[in-house]
Amino acid sequence: MLSVFRNGAGLPSLDPQSLKSWIRPTLGDGSTVLIVVQVSMTFLRLFSNLIITRLLTPEAYGVVGIITAVSYVLTMVTDMGLRAFIVRHENASDELIQTVWTIRLIRNIILASIMFLGADFFASLYNAPEVATAIRVSSALFIFDAVSSLAHFTGERERRVIRLSLLDFAQFIFVTTTTIVAAYFLRNYWAIIIASFAGSTLKILASYFLIPHTPVRIHWNKDLALELWNFSRIIIPASMISIILTQTDKFFLANFFPLEELGKFMLASTIAFAISSLAMQYFTRVFYPRFAQEHRADAEAAKLKYYEPRRPLTLLIAFGLGGVIGGADLIVRILFNDLYLGAGIYLSIICLGPLAQLSVFPAELAMVTRGRISTALTAKIIRLCWIAPAGFAAFHFFGPIAVIVAIFLTEAITIPYFWRLLSKDGILNLREEAAIFGLAALGCAIGWAGTMFIEALIAKDILPSF
Repeated sequence: MLSVFRNGAGLPSLDPQSLKSWIRPTLGDGSTVLIVVQVSMTFLRLFSNLIITRLLTPEAYGVVGIITAVSYVLTMVTDMGLRAFIVRHENASDELIQTVWTIRLIRNIILASIMFLGADFFASLYNAPEVATAIRVSSALFIFDAVSSLAHFTGERERRVIRLSLLDFAQFIFVTTTTIVAAYFLRNYWAIIIASFAGSTLKILASYFLIPHTPVRIHWNKDLALELWNFSRIIIPASMISIILTQTDKFFLANFFPLEELGKFMLASTIAFAISSLAMQYFTRVFYPRFAQEHRADAEAAKLKYYEPRRPLTLLIAFGLGGVIGGADLIVRILFNDLYLGAGIYLSIICLGPLAQLSVFPAELAMVTRGRISTALTAKIIRLCWIAPAGFAAFHFFGPIAVIVAIFLTEAITIPYFWRLLSKDGILNLREEAAIFGLAALGCAIGWAGTMFIEALIAKDILPSF
């Protein structure tokens, strides 16, 4: 191997090992790379939507929304918290990983069969029988997921944030490019479905060739399977409640509004996801593994690391979400054509959920790390107890749109519960929590004021109407 030396500029030689030893400390824990990647993906996602929405009608987004909803429901019914189980486990041995992989394989084969055979039934539930064929074809995505390795899960446990982030970015570029090309030629929802298969194929290849992984083979260890069951028996009921909480909006829209309106809602969801995904990815890939590792080493010392590492990013995203809530209508008018006008109200409503998650999601991860697995189920029950009466009252007094508002306030309803848990464990800092929502309120005011200012300029013919 070549010796390590530095050139005149103080940089390491081009020897791969030398570069690796120099770059790794420079990038730290990978959080900077993750942030750069996620921000880049956010802007690219918005830019790509400018193109795709000019090639596809809102109905195409509606069809994909139904397919996604069906797949999500089936997944959540059998959700066992595999990722969390692997990340928090004391000893993720090869035998454990292979047992989990085998369980996922069996589960996904069953889910693919149910989705394929029940396609007509699922389509009828959403009052869209024409979507049955697309649902049937998309059932194969469960098989694609089943045959990939668990390298992404073990990579998170081992805090391979840089590699996973770069792979996410590569997959995003590939899927987005495929979607645009397919949409240009097909001009229908099949373009998005084809891109989904292309992305799943790339993920399989990456899991085997680009991320270190445990050898994949069918293996069954009764004790490990029982341990997973003891972990997931609380996760499964919580996941089933999640179905009601997260899919009621789509089911409601599909049955009370035309497919075109569901498409506008799904586009708004895509924009909100582009903004909030940065925080969710950071919490999942950086905050959670690091907090779990520090908790395993020293539970008391870990409490001090709850707020500080995520403070700048959390506050920035809170401000951004507030701005979107206040200026959503203007954002939609600027970015998209007339077919998608009306999506702004959905965008404002949807962003209420991710805003509350900035406080709730880290708290839930912290409680799971500290062994309070049942907190996830309790939080779901609280949300469920809210959504039934609130949804009924909203529909009765204010109409269908108010139901969507009630649904996206479910995250906010759990904030007092998680604050109480954090306080009980000596973690809660109310000033930190208040800063999140204070900056969101400021962003909302600025977004609303910007919208009013632009509308005033249009009314005075200073700006052309758009």
